[in-house]
Amino acid sequence: MKKSVPTVQSIDRALRLLECFTLENPQRSVTELSQLTSLSKSTVFRLLATLEQNGYIQQDLVSQKYSLGFKLFHLGAVVMGNMDLRSSALPFMRKLSEETSETVDLNVIDQGERVCIEKIESREIVRNFVRVGQRNCLWLGASGKVLLANLPQHEIKQIIESAIKVGQFQGSEESLYKELSMIREDGFALSKEERIKGSFSVAAPVFDYSSQLVGGIAIAGPIQRLSEERIPILTEKILIVAKEISRTMGYSRNENLANGEE
Repeated sequence: MKKSVPTVQSIDRALRLLECFTLENPQRSVTELSQLTSLSKSTVFRLLATLEQNGYIQQDLVSQKYSLGFKLFHLGAVVMGNMDLRSSALPFMRKLSEETSETVDLNVIDQGERVCIEKIESREIVRNFVRVGQRNCLWLGASGKVLLANLPQHEIKQIIESAIKVGQFQGSEESLYKELSMIREDGFALSKEERIKGSFSVAAPVFDYSSQLVGGIAIAGPIQRLSEERIPILTEKILIVAKEISRTMGYSRNENLANGEE
């Protein structure tokens, strides 16, 4: 049974309003919304005004009826983008995990953090455990740094400055910027026991049809399996797979992605 937690009444009511709009009934009047939600018209008016101000609801000036705003379309596109990324990446992730005998995970950026949205676990007894939905900072580990490095410079600066402000980032800013520059140039990131003691990770970015960063793919495993001879092998594999996933997402601008060239 799902544990009951306190909720915010106004948000709950606003969500109930949004759920009143369907493909069959894309427009609703205040009276209809009041009847469907059992809320007073004055409450419905206030909620609609807030939602409209933030772009989640729009009003037809002729009919005076309301419909969903384009902000919801944008949020839906974000969700769909992640879903498409996951389905596009999965076959490549399975193959990569089989070839390397290591855990392979797929990550995206959400609210300034790295979030794992899919994983294929290694079949080895000693392996890296990754949880789908797990959140981590962007400035520690290959999986996070490869995402951070491929963001626009102003976004990188904003994320780092925000982390410094709240005391989350305590390393050398200059060193981090230099490393991020090298990651962009190389096309991949490699970390050894940086975030988790006894583990390694090698990661590469994934881009879409508009050349925008949509995620990152990573191989992770125990440090004892990362020999100097194995590093170039894993690096080549992660770059090739990142390129293949990017192509399925419509990316075609950089044919030298697998070689880490710009």
